[in-house]
Amino acid sequence: MISYLLGNYLVEEGFMTKEQLEHAVSVQEQIRVKLGLIAVSEGMLTIDQADTINRLQQTMDKRFGDIAVEKGYLTEAQVGSLLKMQGNEFLTFAQTLVDEGIVTMDKIQLVLRSYQVENGFTNTELEAIKSGEIEKIVPLFLPKGAEEYEDIVAVALKMIVRCIDRHAYPMYGTLGDKADLVKPVSQTLEGAENWRVGFADGEGGLCRLGSGFAKEEFTVVDEDVQDAVGELLNCISGVFATAQSNKGVTLELMPPEMGDDASVSGKDILVMPLGIGNTTVNFVVTNKNGWR
Repeated sequence: MISYLLGNYLVEEGFMTKEQLEHAVSVQEQIRVKLGLIAVSEGMLTIDQADTINRLQQTMDKRFGDIAVEKGYLTEAQVGSLLKMQGNEFLTFAQTLVDEGIVTMDKIQLVLRSYQVENGFTNTELEAIKSGEIEKIVPLFLPKGAEEYEDIVAVALKMIVRCIDRHAYPMYGTLGDKADLVKPVSQTLEGAENWRVGFADGEGGLCRLGSGFAKEEFTVVDEDVQDAVGELLNCISGVFATAQSNKGVTLELMPPEMGDDASVSGKDILVMPLGIGNTTVNFVVTNKNGWR
C-alpha cells in the first residue's frame, strides 16, 4: 500500500518515473530489508552510524546487528525488534529504491516528510500508513461526512489486497448526490438501512479486478469481467453483512446487477477510488436507499 502511496508522490515530484515505480514494486517482492536501513528509518541509528557499521562489515566477519551492539549504537533488544521488521512493506520499498539507485535514504526521508506535510498527516497517521493497517488508513482518505462508510470500504480494500493485489491502496474519496459510473457492477443489501454498493471502472481497474478474481486475463470490460467483479462484490457484501449481524443489524444480499455507463443520483453517495497497480477502480456505496 505504502509502495504506491509514496511511489506515486515520488513520481509526481519528479524523483522517479512510472516505469521505475513499477519496476521497484516488482523487485520489492524479493527484497529482504537491510537492518541498517530499518534502524535509520526507525530513528535508532543515524545515517553516519549505519555507514560506519557497513564499512566495518567489509573487514569483519560479523553481522550488522552484532557490530552495532559492540559499538554501543544498539542494544540486543533493539536488534531483535529490528529483525522482526524486515518484512515491513515501507522498508522493503525503501530498500528497493536505494538498491536500484533510484533515490537515496536521505531523499526518501525528506520526501516522506514532504508527503506528510502536504497531506496534513500527523506522525501517528503517517505511521499507520507505513504499517499498512487498513482500518487506520481508510479514514484518512474518506471525505468529511462519510465516516459511516469506514467499515465497508475497509472490507472492500482488504478483500482486494488479499485476492487481487497486496499493494492496492485508497485514494481520496468524494461524497455527493450524483455520480458518473462507468460499466458499474452493483448490489443491494436490504435491511433497516438499504445499502447499495458497487464497483465502476476508473482507469482500467475493472478489468484488473475481474482478471485477479477469476484468475483469467481480461483486456476489455465485457460480461465475463462484470460477472467476476460481481462475484467479488458478493464476497465483500457477505463479509460486511456478517459483521453487521454481529451488531444486531440484519442485511439480505440481492443478486449483483451489471450495467452500462450511467449518471446516478441519490443521497450521500461515496465514490472511493482504489489504486491497483497502474489502474484505478471506483468503489461506490450509499446506505440511503441506494441510487437511481
